[in-house]
Amino acid sequence: MTTTEERPHSPADEPFVIDAEPAGEPAAPVAERGHRHGALGLVGRRCRSAVHVVTNLPSTSPAAKAKRAAGRASRQTARAGYTASQGAFNWARRLAMTATFGGYREQIRLARVNGDREAYAEWVDRLDKAKDSRQKRILALPRELLSIVLMAGAAFLLVGFILLVCGIGAWLTPGGFGWLSYWDAVGGFFGDLWTWIKRLGTVALYLSVPAVAFAAWVEGKSVAATPHWLMTADEKAEADSVITSDGVTLALANLKIAALSKALLKDGQSLDFLVNPREQGGGTYFQVRLPIGVAAVELLDRPRVELLAANLNRHRHEVWPQRHPDADARVLDCWIADKGTLDKPAPPWPLLDDGEFDVFADRLPIGATMRSEQIEVGLLQKHWLIGATSKQGKTTVVRLVAMGLALDPSVELQIADLKGDGDWTMFRERASVLIEGQAEEHAESTCVMLEEACVEMARRYEAKRAAGIVGPITREISRRKGSGFHPVYLFVDECQVLYGAPHPIGGSKDDARAWRAAKRLHDQARAVNIHLVQATQRPDNRTLPVMVREGAHVRGSLNVPNAETAKMVLADAADRGARPQDLRAGADRGTIVLTGEVEDIPDSQAFIIVRSHFVDTDQAYAVLDRAVELRRRAGREDVAPDLDDEPVPDPLVDVRDAMRDEPRVRTTVVLGRLAEHDPAAYAEWSAITLSNVLGDYGIEVRKSDGQRVVRLDDVSEALARRDGQGSAGTPTATPESGPE
Repeated sequence: MTTTEERPHSPADEPFVIDAEPAGEPAAPVAERGHRHGALGLVGRRCRSAVHVVTNLPSTSPAAKAKRAAGRASRQTARAGYTASQGAFNWARRLAMTATFGGYREQIRLARVNGDREAYAEWVDRLDKAKDSRQKRILALPRELLSIVLMAGAAFLLVGFILLVCGIGAWLTPGGFGWLSYWDAVGGFFGDLWTWIKRLGTVALYLSVPAVAFAAWVEGKSVAATPHWLMTADEKAEADSVITSDGVTLALANLKIAALSKALLKDGQSLDFLVNPREQGGGTYFQVRLPIGVAAVELLDRPRVELLAANLNRHRHEVWPQRHPDADARVLDCWIADKGTLDKPAPPWPLLDDGEFDVFADRLPIGATMRSEQIEVGLLQKHWLIGATSKQGKTTVVRLVAMGLALDPSVELQIADLKGDGDWTMFRERASVLIEGQAEEHAESTCVMLEEACVEMARRYEAKRAAGIVGPITREISRRKGSGFHPVYLFVDECQVLYGAPHPIGGSKDDARAWRAAKRLHDQARAVNIHLVQATQRPDNRTLPVMVREGAHVRGSLNVPNAETAKMVLADAADRGARPQDLRAGADRGTIVLTGEVEDIPDSQAFIIVRSHFVDTDQAYAVLDRAVELRRRAGREDVAPDLDDEPVPDPLVDVRDAMRDEPRVRTTVVLGRLAEHDPAAYAEWSAITLSNVLGDYGIEVRKSDGQRVVRLDDVSEALARRDGQGSAGTPTATPESGPE
């Protein structure tokens, strides 16, 4: 707080003070400003010469310190007295409840309200039995008192008899006590004993007051909360952060939803808590059924969440309501983070320094929840889509998945880093394909990578049928060397560069090559152990067409700019409470909202918030060195080829050359000539593969004299059409993935 006061002398006499810091000599600067701004400068100079600014700091005088100490002591005394009085009041209440059978009567009242006749009859019977038992004890009380008196008298007589026998024995013993001296000694002993009893009784009487007060204070601590006006500032903040049923009811009643406010405030209805507020790791979880006329989805939009967070003394990013996926539309799930929970880092990655990964048998550790629970995700037969704004840890999360897969020697990795900033260079010796860069040629190479994966997909379907494999490809077949069914994972980081490339590679037109290849993979590739993982920092309908979003089985979003982008990445989970747009940019870097086929998402939730494990670039190189060594020991060494040095096969041109200017050639002959020309690319091709590839160019394999043939005119026309569209020499689509 600042105050102003008149200065008794010239501005030159003392420096200005602003927030208790000297501001230097103001005269010259003010004069300069006066020359520049005329009258305004003069006014400013006069004002500044008339006042100075000071900051009020707590006084350090002994009297002030004593006053503050006395205030703290009085507050502590008042708190102790209030707590002890609440404890005494609770004793009195319990005594009254016992005297009037209050517990039984409360259960009878609840049974009557709930209409539970069996419970009502049972508790009435228990009350009658309790009354009868008390009456019998009261009637038996005189007899018990008489028994106590008789026992005390008997004990007195017994002690007297023992003393008498001992006295006679002492009197008859030569040299022993005399008769009178013996009884004088006994009287002295009991006199001293009585004196000590009176002294101890007096001490106990004096100590009983503080002892009872302390016991009352302990009882009060367990049953009563400290009043708000007796709390310190820190205690008030902590008390306000505690989530209770009453607090939740009050917060929901003030959400400015007419039906909800009317039910809770005017009609006096109470919320139906299916799960009362309870601690879950780093926060509080509850589940509630809202009153009739209010749907849970009404509480999920951003303004409502903002207001709910304010009513619960939280920030918006700490409150996560969602609609229960399997319950009726009025059931609301909500998890509220404790203050500071979201700022805690994730624990180290379990596979950072040691361990292998088996994509068939293991689930990959991806991070930890706000409750510090480990989250693991199975990776087999799942396509991924990750979205985020720039610098939020998207590449780190996707690279973590790739590093886990790299620790399985049987997995083949094909990676396109369309930013080319070195984030994926450590995979050079582990990936069979590594594309790095953001130019158009890199987008085209990525498109070719996807198209070749589609060709491989078609080959696998045909080989699977020929081998008589029905159903999923087993681990034994997949990991067998040379089986041709090993898991393949294609990673496209910054995929907006691919889908945003010029036509015919990018875009969403029907003949755009990239989305057609990605959709083919989404539709059918996972059944033959081929997977696509995509990540983007700019999701929109052009750079991330809807056709390549629908097939993702695991979706994740870090911070994104708005709800529309969140829905684009997370699909229906955004309508059920997922709000990655409320994650704090920078502060929540690496925190991801996951939905879809994630095994550790609780059954009652549509998504889960995960603090992903962080592995920096230097650590990533160490992990990949270990992965390369594992692959070498397994006899599966391969290195990413230099794509600039290796020509990319052009099937259409190669088919034309294989026809050797003949007007029509049988497909078996074409296949033989293709295999002879480029065994690596075409040795595994079948008649179905050739037919599918040509079909994507609009070429139909026809029959002539009962033989399936390819016509040179059809191939030439397809080449003319493609070259006229500016293609770089690769197919505009991919082969069908299964046998006809």
